[in-house]
Amino acid sequence: MSVAMKPGLVSVVVTSYNHAGFLERRMDSLISQTYQDIEILVIDDCSTENNVEILRRYESHPKIQLLLRKQNGGVVSATNQGIEMSSGEFVIIAQCDDDCDPRMIERLVGALKSHPTAGIAFCRSQLVDQNDQVIGDDYSTRERSFRKRCTTDVVVRGAEMSRFLLHSCVIPNMSALLMRRDCLAAVGALSGAYAVCWDWELFFRVAARYDVSYVAEPLNRFRQHKNTIRSVTKNRVIYGEMFRLLLGQSKALDLTLIERCRFRTRIMFLWAVHLISPSWSGLKNFPYHASLVFRYDSLALLFLWLGLVLRATQVLGKLVLGRQRLPALPHPRARRSHTAGLR
Repeated sequence: MSVAMKPGLVSVVVTSYNHAGFLERRMDSLISQTYQDIEILVIDDCSTENNVEILRRYESHPKIQLLLRKQNGGVVSATNQGIEMSSGEFVIIAQCDDDCDPRMIERLVGALKSHPTAGIAFCRSQLVDQNDQVIGDDYSTRERSFRKRCTTDVVVRGAEMSRFLLHSCVIPNMSALLMRRDCLAAVGALSGAYAVCWDWELFFRVAARYDVSYVAEPLNRFRQHKNTIRSVTKNRVIYGEMFRLLLGQSKALDLTLIERCRFRTRIMFLWAVHLISPSWSGLKNFPYHASLVFRYDSLALLFLWLGLVLRATQVLGKLVLGRQRLPALPHPRARRSHTAGLR
């Protein structure tokens, strides 16, 4: 980050790529924040919808700076460019199809100022559909240990957060997250090595060095719509990145034998969901995924049989209850698309 830091300032980086129908709500929710010391940097990554037309209406706002990229580079590249342009003590990545409560930034800044050891702060999210109807929240779907730990505002130690992240991406999306500029400088930019799990990988790097502050109030609105990453990104890529990230991270953590066995069972169960599914993609991808698992943690393959048994038991239970369709993939996190179907 080459721009001089301004204490107290929050740099909001809006990564704009299509989803034009949600963009006005996104921008209005940022302009109306109760925390007024902000700059809003909008990076449009060559949208094919009328994003630019909408963004031009906001260009004269004193807090907004608009950059129109000449060539599409993807969400990681656009986000990193916005961060490089920023000058705030804090940074938030506001994705263009989400929106938020007017108090969100104020609450997250307060959480970081109250807890100096925390490198990031994030809040609970409401899940909303394309018609702005609330369809749930991210907290209720988390594992029991996370829900027990995060019933109220809390600081989660880095080592504990790393274990939560091994189970699933407990930080719902970047729009719910505020980062210290110094933290970003210390852990480095977003990695272009991941097309899907780029933010998840960043969270691991942060948790390795900092604590994480959690705000239990649902102040972010995380959009769920038909352009999910699972619908536009092949499972070969999704699972390949997941194995590379999670199995690689597990080696870096000081896990007990029981923790390691539980983790291996978990990741093999997720693989079994892909294998035992209505499509044949899991079986077609088996040699490739098996080679990745062997490369990063060969002993994890010994737990595949247990994952298959757990998945088969789950499917049979659903059928006994009269549900004829197989349950949906319990992916550690639903994701959405950005340029060329990868985000």
